[in-house]
Amino acid sequence: MNIEKKNLKYHYRVYGLTVESEVLLSELMVAGENELEKIDVNINYGIMPDYIRDAVVQEENYRLKKNEMWFSIKEVANYYIYDGNSIIVEPCVDADPAQVKAFLLGSALGLLLIQRNIVAIHGGTILIHGQAVIFTGDTGAGKSTMTAVFRERGYYFMADDVSVIGEFKSFNHAIYPGYPQQKLCRDAIKLMGYDPDSFVKIDDDREKHIIPVRSSFVSEPCTLGAIFELSKWEGANVEIEEVTGSEKIITLMKNLYRIEATHFVGLNREYFRKCVEIAKDIPIYRIKRPNDKYTVDELVDIVLKAMDKKEDKSSVSYIGKGG
Repeated sequence: MNIEKKNLKYHYRVYGLTVESEVLLSELMVAGENELEKIDVNINYGIMPDYIRDAVVQEENYRLKKNEMWFSIKEVANYYIYDGNSIIVEPCVDADPAQVKAFLLGSALGLLLIQRNIVAIHGGTILIHGQAVIFTGDTGAGKSTMTAVFRERGYYFMADDVSVIGEFKSFNHAIYPGYPQQKLCRDAIKLMGYDPDSFVKIDDDREKHIIPVRSSFVSEPCTLGAIFELSKWEGANVEIEEVTGSEKIITLMKNLYRIEATHFVGLNREYFRKCVEIAKDIPIYRIKRPNDKYTVDELVDIVLKAMDKKEDKSSVSYIGKGG
């Protein structure tokens, strides 16, 4: 990827932050004039400090400190994140620009959020009954598929892989919008009835493609209504339960975006306090789906029923039919 410095600056809004960037990020929403008074994040092309370049030569892939983090993706780029407000991107020669941007908008921004003590869940967000609903879980659990299915059925979309939680006006826990794009694997795209080859491919290993979703995107923060953790199991049926007690904070913490970074930099007291408040106030549900059955339609019905009932004090207990 050849970088020609043109001294151009682009301005965007993402996760409640105003970004000034040398990198053209057409995926993001353009910042309005009234949002340019305070720049929260600067993204620039540049050369890594000598100690990082030396470490990369020694085949070190990352180093994480409290206010200074970097990582290197072979044949893509080096990324240097510091002080919670700056990201330097050094693309490799002949790097695919789509991959350079994918890691910038994913891991690099995710680490910057940790530096800023902003809580982010690894999962997508859809608007259901006027409330933001997060789908999280391990890789392959189906969180992106669920987000896409709801979007295809007319529900508004807020975030794909990173769901940022913060205060907004009267909302103690609001979701700040990401950007109007989803990354989906070939099988999920086919499930939607589309041809995967008609979309830009960004991940050869997992065969991920970029799906633009501007027409269904919500650009304003919305109150957080619930979190659903998805998982696969060997059982024959879909099952859902409401998580209670200390399990709530455990479930929340294990699904934080780039939580592994805290193993190196420690868990900030303010960050942990925010997590505890979210776990205390927001319903969390655990859904287990069979490994070998098509259950998407049933999962949608279960989520909608849970959202209809979530004002009840009793926990949701439902065993589906599978199929």
